[in-house]
Amino acid sequence: MFSIRSFVCSLLLVLTVFTGGAAAGEVRILKPMEEGMSAMQLRSQAMSEGFAQAVLEESGKMLPGKLDEARAELFREYLLEHAKPYIQGYKIISSEASEAGLILRLDVQVNKTSLRDGLKRMGFLATLSEPLSASVVWPDDLDEETRIVLQKLVALTGLQVEPSILPQFTLEAGKEKGTFKGRMELDDREWMAINKDIPTLWFDLWGRFFSRSQGASAQIAPDTLLVAGWFSPDAVLEFDRVLRSWDSSVQDVRLVEIDMQPTGVGATWTFRLLSSERLNMQLQGFLPQRGLNFKLADKETK
Repeated sequence: MFSIRSFVCSLLLVLTVFTGGAAAGEVRILKPMEEGMSAMQLRSQAMSEGFAQAVLEESGKMLPGKLDEARAELFREYLLEHAKPYIQGYKIISSEASEAGLILRLDVQVNKTSLRDGLKRMGFLATLSEPLSASVVWPDDLDEETRIVLQKLVALTGLQVEPSILPQFTLEAGKEKGTFKGRMELDDREWMAINKDIPTLWFDLWGRFFSRSQGASAQIAPDTLLVAGWFSPDAVLEFDRVLRSWDSSVQDVRLVEIDMQPTGVGATWTFRLLSSERLNMQLQGFLPQRGLNFKLADKETK
């Protein structure tokens, strides 16, 4: 006899496994040996490139659109030194060293939850389709190397720089040698941060801006999906896993109800919709062929 209590316990267990937020993928890196480079440095750089590649590939699955080639390369360059917070674990599959260099194959686990939050804070979701107008100010005596770093960050974040408008990011030298002070000015508030690493300083402040903007939009009622026609709750849980994997279409997925009727099992999800066109295509390709009906927004498909 079917027990509601045992089903709920099983559901919570399965959802805990499915929403752990890890995605594994294999990457292959060919790193040439450079003059004056030690074997340890070669291996370290190959590992960094492997992590960057894994995060870049997972980001491509999450984003609702494709980064242009220049922005994707800037993101890969940034990740060479800033990918580790998104790495949950890795395994070396094979390592082939020679005088020419190193061929490294890694199985990398990317923390999807952390990466999703990082993409929001870096502005990719807000500026993927069109740039954000903002002003960026730095000292006249700023050295060329630092100026190039700032220009790359502007392009990576998707900003269209215009003078004397808000939001405005201002960079200046910190009081302590080797540090930088950043200030983000909005129409109703101002944030400040200090760091030796300019990209970290930059995304600390811009992350607050984009989190604030997306936090306001998140208060809008979430979209709802209703699906009916399953023969068992197990199939509902399987589709829940599939729906959560469609990162480029939906985010913040939540299974809110399972309705068990004599005619079959139905379920309801809420989520934040990123691309209605892509989601509808994915639903059409998955549900009708399994004899399931779904209702998304005001449209019903059989």
